[in-house]
Amino acid sequence: MISLGAWRRNAAITLLLFLSTVAGPAGVGHASDWPGGQMTLEDAAKAFDDAALRIDTAPATELARWTTPIFLAVSDHAGMNAYAGEVEAAVRAMAAIAGVTVNRVAWQDPRANFVVRPNTSEYAGKSPCRSSVDWTDAGLMMRAEIHVNLANPGRITRCINHEVMHGFGFRGHPHSSFSVLSYKYAAQAQLTDTDRVILQTLYDPRLQPGMRTPAASQVACSIIAEKLHSQPADAAAACGHRGAVAARRGTLAFSGSRLADEPAHPPSLQPGYRDGGM
Repeated sequence: MISLGAWRRNAAITLLLFLSTVAGPAGVGHASDWPGGQMTLEDAAKAFDDAALRIDTAPATELARWTTPIFLAVSDHAGMNAYAGEVEAAVRAMAAIAGVTVNRVAWQDPRANFVVRPNTSEYAGKSPCRSSVDWTDAGLMMRAEIHVNLANPGRITRCINHEVMHGFGFRGHPHSSFSVLSYKYAAQAQLTDTDRVILQTLYDPRLQPGMRTPAASQVACSIIAEKLHSQPADAAAACGHRGAVAARRGTLAFSGSRLADEPAHPPSLQPGYRDGGM
């Protein structure tokens, strides 16, 4: 489930992503952990578009990713002690793929921009895993905040990996793809080949923060084709049509910036929450 929070000043937006809740990439015709054993270029390119170029179910207007070091702070709440190491390992593993520096800091450190805490709030009587991410109109990730549902220990690993992926700039859910971000594969707790490929792609220097989504989609597809060692004809067929239609901004909650004295948009709730949460 996703709920959109109020817009922040300086064109930063807060996105609440509710969960009902790195080995080299595999190529076309190569072994993969995808069901059926193969991941195609079309599969991977669609996963990237759905995860990186959407805000839940609406098209994003720009690419967003970290360009500054991550300062990771994990809550000193007693319940988080058992999972602090797993959280840090997940963040560092994804940061290694992305080429982002991670510094672990104390819980109250004012530099903290990637914070992880237990979820103490409830939604519809549940306490799901969730995350909020802030970025600017220039596509610069500013902050990620992850809330872990400690009441469901059997799902915490998936919770951590799913939400940390959101924290690296994936604001959507590639539901049709074999990904830790997908609700279709709700039992998947670890990163998949797809997740590694799209994470490498998002942080490839040929893509730039703030790049508009039509152009980003085509460039990303070409990068993925290279990573999967696709044949030129396959790459042309899969990538040539991308970016031909300009992305729409979706609802008002996803577009532009809001002046400080304008009212916040009401939350927009989308299906996806599962009984028991995370």
